[in-house]
Amino acid sequence: MTEWGEEALARLRAAAHRGFGDAGLLQGRPLGPVLQYAGDVLVAALEQGRDVRSLALACLDELNGRALPGDAELADEVAAALGVRAPTGLVPLPVDLGAVAAAMQDGCQVLDPERGDVVPAGEADGLPVPPGVLPEGEDARRGAARAWLAAQGFRPAPRSL
Repeated sequence: MTEWGEEALARLRAAAHRGFGDAGLLQGRPLGPVLQYAGDVLVAALEQGRDVRSLALACLDELNGRALPGDAELADEVAAALGVRAPTGLVPLPVDLGAVAAAMQDGCQVLDPERGDVVPAGEADGLPVPPGVLPEGEDARRGAARAWLAAQGFRPAPRSL
């Protein structure tokens, strides 16, 4: 099994950010360290009609077993994309979960609920991003941002440049 080097992780981040369903990036690598990215890529792949059911089911099992912040929300999205659960009803918002996590760490920022941008408070109306202590690790921080976003009624959608 191949581990996640910087180049492979960068390609996975880009695929998740842009909504590319390139599940080939996940083949032969452990899903555990990158579940939040893997789930987003697999949801995109399923929505694009790609044959990734077994990989998506493995991701779903790991999300349900790990149960960190954001894992339940992403598991619901993966299950809906697989057709084993009804859609969540969360409104898609093109947002960068990394930016939301950074805002949660820094505080004094808002999320524009129309564009998905995170900006300093006072520059735009929006949802105040609450400051807080985030878990360690990029994947866990992404999950914490996803959990907060879901509590606001949104789910992350791909962003285009």
